[in-house]
Amino acid sequence: MSDILKDMADGRAAVSAPTPAGLMLVRRARGYDSDPVGYARRRKIVFSTLGIVVPVALIALWEIASTQGWINRVLYPSPSDCWDRMFLLFREKDFKFDLWLTIKRLFVGWFWGSLFGLIFAYVLGMSAIVRAALEPTLNALYTVPKIALLSPFLIIFGFTEMPVYVLISVTVFFFAWVPTQAAVLSVNESFREAASSFGASRWQTFRHVIWPSTLPGVFVTLRVAASVAVLSVIGVEIAYAPESRGLGYQINNARNTLELKTAYTGIVFAALIGVIFQAVVRRVGRLVVRWEKEDRSAPSL
Repeated sequence: MSDILKDMADGRAAVSAPTPAGLMLVRRARGYDSDPVGYARRRKIVFSTLGIVVPVALIALWEIASTQGWINRVLYPSPSDCWDRMFLLFREKDFKFDLWLTIKRLFVGWFWGSLFGLIFAYVLGMSAIVRAALEPTLNALYTVPKIALLSPFLIIFGFTEMPVYVLISVTVFFFAWVPTQAAVLSVNESFREAASSFGASRWQTFRHVIWPSTLPGVFVTLRVAASVAVLSVIGVEIAYAPESRGLGYQINNARNTLELKTAYTGIVFAALIGVIFQAVVRRVGRLVVRWEKEDRSAPSL
């Protein structure tokens, strides 16, 4: 018996148990059973490698298809063409300033939209009266195409940066409000009852029950809001760009002048901004929500 237990601990033996039919059900030790730390490390390396290999393979396929004539290189410039155009833009058109303006608009709109979205979500989620009063109006406003609000905002706030900030904030607001309120309402009722039985005030219930329970979902929401903010700022800059500057304006201007290399370069930069922004929010979430398991939705190997 001691030899069997030793072999099982070393991962060399199998665990068996009799079935009702008298057969033996055998489960052999796998990687996680024998070496959980090494298994987790290898799993993380595999996931990270896949995350790098897939986009690199797509870019390589795009390069080959464009240079070999499989697709029209005029309509679909190769990544190497876009790479050369990027350096030209930085040297001759002060592309850094356009990137800076877009990132600034993106962050300001994301911050205020997320802030007010979370505030409304917690207030409406914890107060049935406020929810009954405001939720129908907010739901009606949610269905309004946000780009349609640009003209009224230009009239109200003038042809400045303010309409851009407000429109991005309004768009992000709903993407922060809806899932967060749903998370607040889905907090286990037994947690609320336990806090109430100990005489917890509304603030103490929020501080010790609602807030910790919903915090993991909040950071997922903030990541979604970051993507929405990128989409919004590019869309707004295509329709209206103060001082005719910004990444969206450059993409739209390149389309109008058929400078497709510049357009593709701008699209790539917009994608990179979104990826980096999401990665930063995700990293902050891991530091804040330490009790939440990492990558719970990732498939096991």
